[in-house]
Amino acid sequence: MKTVQMTLFLLLPICAFSLEENLDDLPGEHAEDLAELNIPSLLQQPQGFQDIQISSPSFVTGSLKKSWVAVGLSALLPGLGHVYLGDMQTAGGLIGSTGLGIGLHSAGKNEEFVRSTSALTIETTWLYGIYAAYRDTRISNGTKNYSYQMPTDSFLDLTSAPFRLQVLKKPEVWGGLLGSLALAVAVTYLAFPDEHIHPSFSLTRTLSPLTALPIGIGEEAFFRGFLQSQISEWSNPWGGIISSSLAFGAMHMPNAWDLPSKERRNYYKIIVPFITLSGLYDGWLTYKNHSLESSVAIHTWYDGILFTLGSLAGQAAIRGRSDMCIAFSF
Repeated sequence: MKTVQMTLFLLLPICAFSLEENLDDLPGEHAEDLAELNIPSLLQQPQGFQDIQISSPSFVTGSLKKSWVAVGLSALLPGLGHVYLGDMQTAGGLIGSTGLGIGLHSAGKNEEFVRSTSALTIETTWLYGIYAAYRDTRISNGTKNYSYQMPTDSFLDLTSAPFRLQVLKKPEVWGGLLGSLALAVAVTYLAFPDEHIHPSFSLTRTLSPLTALPIGIGEEAFFRGFLQSQISEWSNPWGGIISSSLAFGAMHMPNAWDLPSKERRNYYKIIVPFITLSGLYDGWLTYKNHSLESSVAIHTWYDGILFTLGSLAGQAAIRGRSDMCIAFSF
């Protein structure tokens, strides 16, 4: 309303000039009525300015939400950030999902499958919740307040992405997947040249291929959706891509903690750089498309194929151990 008032105020002198110029063209009785308005004198009245209140733009700044508050609350408990944003529907879904995971984990004390599935539910909800809190804070504040165009994919978008032909038919997706698998085989044999494929763990300790989807959603949402976007906002897009990819590679370093010293060094020297390089590619796709769909599709199918091979081989294909010679955690 105040914007309309200000616009009318700016247009009033123009309208007045136009009316004065056209008084002579009106019928006599109408010209007399308009002449009685004495428009020039009205414009000179100081009370006309009193009726128009031009507010300071500072109220916009006061209404902005703090992304660090939303993200920090979501890091404490998924959903709390959306309570801060006033989005109770999303908050309820995230809090409910976390509660379900905690409940299942407590109930399945002696069931490894139940415990691992519930732990994955909690982890995915936590990672996605941080991204969603940051994303929705920016949406609430308006895109004009930010320089980097971050992804705005919903959970449904990311869940369906690996199964949509529109996503999979892109050469950058299927080509990226095939290239990643080829490089994975090469660097794994380079890192562990003396190892052979053989069963070493029970199947209950091998992640199901079905877990590839929540892992892909959670990790891509956090590293490419939140971390890359935030660092890009602080610096520039390539600063965000490189920094988030380094963090992505470093996150996989604990996979080698149980390896013998030689294999652990090879893992750090060969496999971690490969994972970082994969993160760079996914980060570039995210920046190029302003979306996480392509990176989630590649990540999900990559992990799904390796998890399937691991299950068929009867080994922990993603544990980063020396006997997992055809695959590693991505």
